[in-house]
Amino acid sequence: MSTYQLRPWHPEDARELFEAVRDPEIARQMPPFRSEAEARALIAKFAGSDDVVAYVISDESEVVLGGVMAQLNRPMRTAWLSYWLVPDARGLGLASRGTVALANWLFAQGVHRLELGLRLNNPDSRKVADRAGFIQEGIMREELEYDGVRYDTALMSRLVSDPVPPTATLPGLEA
Repeated sequence: MSTYQLRPWHPEDARELFEAVRDPEIARQMPPFRSEAEARALIAKFAGSDDVVAYVISDESEVVLGGVMAQLNRPMRTAWLSYWLVPDARGLGLASRGTVALANWLFAQGVHRLELGLRLNNPDSRKVADRAGFIQEGIMREELEYDGVRYDTALMSRLVSDPVPPTATLPGLEA
């Protein structure tokens, strides 16, 4: 059985990140890369930022299977979360487990409110958010546009005072 974990991004992950963004579902969430060097630059930006917390979801061989990230708003003690997985890693509960681990860690660091958004036509992303303890607050009508089509999104949140979900966390980012 494989062991999964969260770990920091490394410059040598650039090739795998560049390849992952070729998947249309991931490409919608990440900046387009024209080269592996651009992927490496994003990884360096993660490492050099005080306002971004980003981790790789990997297996025991440290292969990049996905990522979880939080964009912090320190004055408001809030963060916007996102997650993604390569197609072969979907359906294993890794995004939920990584999101819960990151959420718990952020709450331990003093963040009060976490937010995320998901397209209403993406039931798999909704499952991740639900398992990670996020609650829907509303619908943002036609918030996103991909290929000339507008999509409604659900605004989800989790507060530090909300119950901790029963979802097991990925190791690597203990609170």
